[in-house]
Amino acid sequence: MRRLSAFLSFLLLLSFTSQGQNLRCGYKFWSKKDPAGKFSLVSDMRLDCIGGKSAWYSERDLVRDSLHFIAFDDAGKIADQDAYGILTRTRASGLFSATTIEWDKLSFEQHYQSAYVFLNGAGELSLPEWALSDEQKEIEGYLCRKATACYLGREWTVWYAEDIPLQNGPWLLWGAPGLILEARDADDLFVFLFTGAEPLADGHRFDLLRAYYSSPRSRKKVNNYTNDTFRNVELTYTKMRTDVDFFDQTHGTKGARLLDVNGQEMDRAAFYRFIPLVPSEYWKTVK
Repeated sequence: MRRLSAFLSFLLLLSFTSQGQNLRCGYKFWSKKDPAGKFSLVSDMRLDCIGGKSAWYSERDLVRDSLHFIAFDDAGKIADQDAYGILTRTRASGLFSATTIEWDKLSFEQHYQSAYVFLNGAGELSLPEWALSDEQKEIEGYLCRKATACYLGREWTVWYAEDIPLQNGPWLLWGAPGLILEARDADDLFVFLFTGAEPLADGHRFDLLRAYYSSPRSRKKVNNYTNDTFRNVELTYTKMRTDVDFFDQTHGTKGARLLDVNGQEMDRAAFYRFIPLVPSEYWKTVK
């Protein structure tokens, strides 16, 4: 295998971001709640790449939240039956997170929502040390090449398309000599798979997503809101998803039933099974 040098990758990044390759890419995202379990599917993921910025998010969750504003009034009563009807038929992905990147600054923000709790963490992109392989396969009509790297605490194998000259990829995976169309971690916990792309002239979600996660809305009483580092937000969100007492503390829900977005009671034991993309052990090895 040959390795992609950091200097060469940085030059490629400057070249690619200046070419104005504006795309909306679709991906499917699979993840596991426990290593021995089956994959649960989170569909309709989007990657918007436009104007030196990118946004990774769930289109379906964005639509659901917009419908909530229309369907209910400030008292929580149904105000629009049509919007309410669409809302009840629109299943949530369950991801409730987004990643936004500014490539000229090599900076990003990771955003999370859990009920009325919003967490936002900022970080600087570090370049994965991709080991490039001559192995090839076709994904959605694109000839792709294989690369591997240890990145943010996991061993990743990705397939990238040089015919799409963007160094982007799903989530925070980036830096290969072409758009990353597929990614899988070595522990078989997470899989990202490209499903197609279309030109993007406008209507990108970057500013909308940052406003959504960073600006508390009047109808939604935000119990906890932070602007913090990527590390602290990752650890806080993971604890929130795995520690029932901490969840109740941050949400003010002690003794309350845990309901899903459709108002159905959830199995608390099932809810508190969660594996983060960045393993918590990773943060013990870095500052």
